[in-house]
Amino acid sequence: MKKRLRKSSGKPKISEMVLKVAAGYIDLGETTEQRENYLRSACSAWNIACVPAPNREHAIKQYLEQFQKINQAAGSDYQGFEEDLRRLITQKDKLYPDVDVPIIGSRIETIDGRERFIVVSARTN
Repeated sequence: MKKRLRKSSGKPKISEMVLKVAAGYIDLGETTEQRENYLRSACSAWNIACVPAPNREHAIKQYLEQFQKINQAAGSDYQGFEEDLRRLITQKDKLYPDVDVPIIGSRIETIDGRERFIVVSARTN
């Protein structure tokens, strides 16, 4: 069975958009595992930015509550994460205001010694 190749529509890939939104942020991680965590956070920020404006603050608060529970984050860590999250959301809105494609997964693969960022979206067109 042959693999189907996705035809290029001329539109940028969602993964390229996410990497542009998160430029510099993902690189804060010193290891692949840390960079993967930053990538996941950037994807979460992207998804929150896709939430309609009236519901967005609620989505941010829910996400931050989960972050604090999972990471048992102290005040300064929590504040720093919230600032980063809001900055990423603002960046997504600025660069891609009309793109509301949710991200359903992300990971980093190392191929021939180079990291490859994989972002899976639910793009329907």
